[in-house]
Amino acid sequence: MNKPIVASLVAASLLPASAWAEQNTETVVVIGRSHHADTLTQIPSNVAVITQEDIRKSGAQDIATLLRGKSGIQVSDTNSGASFAMRGFSGGQSAHNTLVLIDGRRLNKADLSGPQLGSVALSQVERIEILSGSAGVLYGDQAVGGVINIILKSTAREGGHVGVRVGDFETRGAYASKSGKLRDYWHYQISADYEKTDNYREHNAQDSGMLSSRVEYQRGSERFHAVLSYFDDDRQWPSSLTENEYRANPRQSKSTHAEDYGHEISRSLDVGYQKGVGETWQLSTSLQYSDTSTSAKSWGTPSQAELDQLTVSISGEKSFAAKGGEEGAWIVGVDYANNTFDYFSLFIDRDNRQQRVSVFSQLHYPLSSQTTLVLGGRKSRVTDDLTDAATYPNGEQLKAHANALELGLNHFIDDINRIYIRGEQNFRFAKVDEQAYTSPGVFGLDPQRGNSLELGWRQEAENYQIGADLYRLEIDDEILFDSNAISPSGGSGGANVNADRSVRYGGSISGQLHVTPAWLVVGEYHYIDAEFTEGDNKGNALPWVAMHTATLQSTVHITRDVLAYIEGVYTGSRYKDGDNANSKGKLSSYWLSNFGLQYELEQWLTTFRVDNLFDKQYPANANANARDAYYPGDGRQLTLEARYSF
Repeated sequence: MNKPIVASLVAASLLPASAWAEQNTETVVVIGRSHHADTLTQIPSNVAVITQEDIRKSGAQDIATLLRGKSGIQVSDTNSGASFAMRGFSGGQSAHNTLVLIDGRRLNKADLSGPQLGSVALSQVERIEILSGSAGVLYGDQAVGGVINIILKSTAREGGHVGVRVGDFETRGAYASKSGKLRDYWHYQISADYEKTDNYREHNAQDSGMLSSRVEYQRGSERFHAVLSYFDDDRQWPSSLTENEYRANPRQSKSTHAEDYGHEISRSLDVGYQKGVGETWQLSTSLQYSDTSTSAKSWGTPSQAELDQLTVSISGEKSFAAKGGEEGAWIVGVDYANNTFDYFSLFIDRDNRQQRVSVFSQLHYPLSSQTTLVLGGRKSRVTDDLTDAATYPNGEQLKAHANALELGLNHFIDDINRIYIRGEQNFRFAKVDEQAYTSPGVFGLDPQRGNSLELGWRQEAENYQIGADLYRLEIDDEILFDSNAISPSGGSGGANVNADRSVRYGGSISGQLHVTPAWLVVGEYHYIDAEFTEGDNKGNALPWVAMHTATLQSTVHITRDVLAYIEGVYTGSRYKDGDNANSKGKLSSYWLSNFGLQYELEQWLTTFRVDNLFDKQYPANANANARDAYYPGDGRQLTLEARYSF
């Protein structure tokens, strides 16, 4: 075992402190989409929460850094933005099988691009809720491996902050936020964040900024909010590297990509209203609209894309008293989405539209004071109107449907021990730009469908928490890009396909211990055995899925005003992305170590953080194409941040 790994293990287990989720019954969550089941112990699933205090103590500068390794999250990055995989999906499919939300609003795109996490300033995040496992009934499309819900700070907290940050690779940033009261029951918030950086690699400079304004009304059970957001991200794209180039100089980029870039501008509106009706009903409505424009150049070929997304949700929740007087709840709702996608490049002219309609219902029925039964179902239909100059020059309409059912039990053994068991179906529809890029003779991709079974145990005492989970996830007709498939007319290098059946067996152990009031130690270990169960690759491991991952964290208050944080994140060996045949050997396992130090004095907070403390060289993504394509992970980076709150 080499010295950096030893140092990571020793430091993470002995140097005190981190703040990974204070999981207790007082933590109110909204990921369950219920006003009744609103705490961790009431949801029969593996749910964790990263609190505001956890975020502050970590010293992380962005959401991707904060989430790496949490709840078994595996990160993939082709040096254009991180995507997250939960419960065993390849790097190419991670963004389409993990649902990311902001205050319940989908951040996932209707096209193949991943959710843009840079549009969310970490300084504005109140907490992050992570549900490991399927959530097909409550959230439908793409809630396959897990759901990440990012909760923003409330406008009711009057005041604000300003901050600056500087770091390696010419990183410079500034941010500010102000919240206040407009009049009785009305509050506002305005925030901005800007960063300019060269990033770790050559030809990977990035210039990004976001603006957001929010108005909220709250009086009793009646609530209203309206949020306007603007996001601008301009980033150079470096080339992939061969293995020899990657090992010789991971920071380099080839001259063949000297002009490649991606520039995204996104505008969004989020409006929501909730009101109690009578003594037993709570009604909720929401509307989200986003308009994203992207200009890019890849391998010297320019392209333009426009994506408009409209989502409307209406739901109602009725509370009732079951036999014995225990309170239950019944949720019923409708979700509607209308997405239009226009794309143009030298070789492709595409104008597609996709509509999704779903109805869902979930029942929380108390069988006793200690046991709750959860039943649910969702029925969804999708219609794609495709116009593609190469594949569907005269237009084509494709229709499909998918259903999800849920059955779960949540049981309290005693005051500190809880067990749960849950079976749930999940699904994913082909993206709005996925349907047209199929092999000749393939007219439309079938919906991806899955079945999940999980059970877990939690023990939560005053100064420690421990939990264990086991699960089985089976996927039929997984939608993915196969580089060996026959390309459509005018295309090259493969096509989108429905893959052979695959299954994932996994488990996790997690815990945290307050060694002293000032010293907290946290650990997680996750195991995934993911393989194909049908077809030519039957018995082969799914590529880019590490069988073993782990996180060790520790935080300690050295003094009342000084806090130290250290973290070790382990990723086990795995096959390169796309190596379904398992023919190219595994990549080596590695540890990443991060360190932070904070000083807080009255209204000032100063944070020093070192990511990748030992400057470990590792691939953020490695694809098994004809020449192999390596995308290096970031090397060691030092960041200094200062914030003033008022």
